Amino acid sequence: MPFKVGIVFNYLQLPDVSKFPFVINKRRDGILVKKGLFVYTKSTEGFLIGIVEEIILLNEYFSDPLTIRSYNSNSNPNILKGLFPSEDFEFAIAIVKCLGIIEFENEQQKKIKKIQRMTFPASPGAEVYLVEEDILNIFVGFDMVKGLNIGKVKTSNFEAKINMNRLFNKHFAVLSISGGGKSYLISVIIEELLTRNEEMGTPAIILIDVHGEYTYLNEINELKDKVKVQNISYMQVGVPKLNPWSFKKYQEQISNVQIRELSNYIQKLKNDNKKKGGFTLHDLIDIIDNDTQVGKNTKQALLGWLTELNRLNLFGPKENPIINNIVKQGELSIFNLANETNIRKKQIVVDYLCNRLFYLRRLNKIPPFLLIIEEAHQFCPEASHSRAISKSIIETIAREGRKFMACLCLISQRPKRLSSTALSQLNSKMILNIKNPYDLKHLMDSSEAISKGYAHMISSLGVGEMLLTGNAVNYPIFIDIREREYKSKIEDVTLSQVCLNWQNKQAN
Repeated sequence: MPFKVGIVFNYLQLPDVSKFPFVINKRRDGILVKKGLFVYTKSTEGFLIGIVEEIILLNEYFSDPLTIRSYNSNSNPNILKGLFPSEDFEFAIAIVKCLGIIEFENEQQKKIKKIQRMTFPASPGAEVYLVEEDILNIFVGFDMVKGLNIGKVKTSNFEAKINMNRLFNKHFAVLSISGGGKSYLISVIIEELLTRNEEMGTPAIILIDVHGEYTYLNEINELKDKVKVQNISYMQVGVPKLNPWSFKKYQEQISNVQIRELSNYIQKLKNDNKKKGGFTLHDLIDIIDNDTQVGKNTKQALLGWLTELNRLNLFGPKENPIINNIVKQGELSIFNLANETNIRKKQIVVDYLCNRLFYLRRLNKIPPFLLIIEEAHQFCPEASHSRAISKSIIETIAREGRKFMACLCLISQRPKRLSSTALSQLNSKMILNIKNPYDLKHLMDSSEAISKGYAHMISSLGVGEMLLTGNAVNYPIFIDIREREYKSKIEDVTLSQVCLNWQNKQAN
C-alpha cells in the first residue's frame, strides 16, 4: 500500500507548474518527511513525481507579537498548556520541486508507459504519497540487475545502482573539498568494477594516483590478481616513439626552424643500424653536439633544452611499461606518482600516457578503458596552456573519447580551477561537499541541473554523501555512499599514532 505523507494545499502563490506545497501528516511513530525525499501526487496529467526541497514549520499562535508577549509573561507551564495549546496548531509544510509525470501502461502492475514534463500544477486537496522503490528505480534510471552499487538513496533504504553504460558513455567528474570522500567513492566504484562478472562487460581501468591512495588495492587477496601498480620512478618514455613536435610541447621555446633541424637528427638516428634497438636523449644530444654544420645558436638552444629534459630521468630507448601489455579488460593499472614532486615531470607522464592510450584505442589495439585522473586541476587547469603540458590531450579525450569508448573521470577539489572546456564535457557529476562559493557558482554555470537550492544542499553535505547529476540518471539524486568492502591498512591510522611511531623510530 502507498504510504500517505500529506495533502496538497495553497501556500503563497503555490502550487504552480514547477512546485507544489503539502501539509505533512503528523505521526507518532517517528516517520518524518525530510529534504531529498521523493513523493508523488495524482494530477490531471498523471502521477506527478517530485523531490522535497524545503520544509517550513508554521504556528498561528506565534504569528502575533502580543500572543508571544503573553506567553513569555506566564511562568506556570500547566496554565500555559491550557491558555496556549500551541502544539495543536503547529504544522509543517513541505515544498516539492516537480520533476516529471509518469504515465502508466498498467497501473496495477506498475508498468510505466512514458515519463514526460508537467504542464499543469498539482491540485490542492490531492493526497501525497512516498514514491515506491520499483517506481523510483525506473524514474531515476537505476539498473537493479547490472548496475554499480554505490550506496543508498538518501532519506530512504533504496539501493542506488547506477547504470554503468550511462555513467561511462559520456565521461564523469568527482568533485569535493579535501577530505570530502572523493577517493573513498572512487574506491567503491573500482570495487564494483573489479568484482563484476565477466559476462557483464567491464572496461580496462587506468588510474593516475597522485598521492598513492589506491595502492592498497594491490594488497587485497581477492583483487591483487587484477591490480598492477606502476611506479613512475622506473617509467620510461620511449624517445623513438616521440615525434619532433612532442619536444616542442615539452619545451615551448623551441622554434619551428629548430624543430625542423631536430627532425633531421631524429631521422638519422632511426636510420642508423646501430640504433635499431632504440635511442635515448643522450644519443640525440651527442649527434647534435658533433654536428659542425648546424648554426651555433640553434645547436646551443637544442642542447640546452634536451639536456634539461634528460635531467628528468624519464626518457629512455624503449617505452616502459609497454602500454599495450598492461591495459587489460577488467583489470586496474595504477600509476603511482606519490614519490614525485616535480609537477612538470608529472604533467609529462600524464600527457604521454593519455596520448598513448587514446592513440592505441583509436586503432583498436587496446580494449575500451576508463581513465581516472586524481587532482585533475594540476593536469588540466583553467590557467594558460604553458602551465599544463597535459591539458590539451585531456581536453581532446573529453571532447572525442566517447566515440572510441575511451571514458574519462576527472577528480578535483577545486572545480573553479579545472578547465571549463573539460568540465563541460563531463556529462555526469558526482558532487560531494563543496563550500567555496566560487566553486559552487562555477558548478551552477556549468550544469543546468544544479540550481541554487541544490547548491545550498551541496554545501551542507556530510562525509560520504553526494549529489549525482547528469547523463547517469534521469534526475539529480542524493546518495549515501556505501562502505568499502576492502580497507586500507592505514585507513584508521590517527595523527597521534603516526607521531608515536615516529618517536619510537627515532628512539631506536
